[in-house]
Amino acid sequence: MFAGKTTRLIEMLTEARGHGEDVCAVKPAIDTRYHATNITTHTGTSLESQTIKEPHELTALHAQVIGLDEAHFFTTGLHAAVLTLVERGRHVILAGLDRTSMNEPFHEMGLLLVEADIVHKLTAPCAICKRPAVHTIRLFDSTDPIVIGGEGMFENRCRAHLNAPRRASAPSQPPPTKP
Repeated sequence: MFAGKTTRLIEMLTEARGHGEDVCAVKPAIDTRYHATNITTHTGTSLESQTIKEPHELTALHAQVIGLDEAHFFTTGLHAAVLTLVERGRHVILAGLDRTSMNEPFHEMGLLLVEADIVHKLTAPCAICKRPAVHTIRLFDSTDPIVIGGEGMFENRCRAHLNAPRRASAPSQPPPTKP
């Protein structure tokens, strides 16, 4: 969260488009936080995109470069869809988290990391010490595997502070997400 994943995805897709490549930006239909269809950063930078409900819908895309934001929101089928695209010669760029806020692999993201030709692992500052953080914790009680949230719902943590207590001001329930 807040490491710049979506910003970097938008930059990469814009660069590819600038080089004359056919580009398609995609996001999960369930992510309507900032815009119903556009890939949008926490700071408001936006790129026109398509939405999909299931990963297999990616295989119907014909663009040379396909960029998927919030890839970790898909629980199954993403690995197979990406491999199909790669076998067709497509350049696939995924932006997403590799681990859950319970510090477990995020669905198929581990399998996709193994397949990746290049991995850019971004970090955000630890909420406690400001060192690079690769972990995210929830600031509310929930066992839901997917929670679409934003600022105030999650906190970045470095390895040293992963198990430090949550802030006392953390909400007990996630704030409602926008429809």
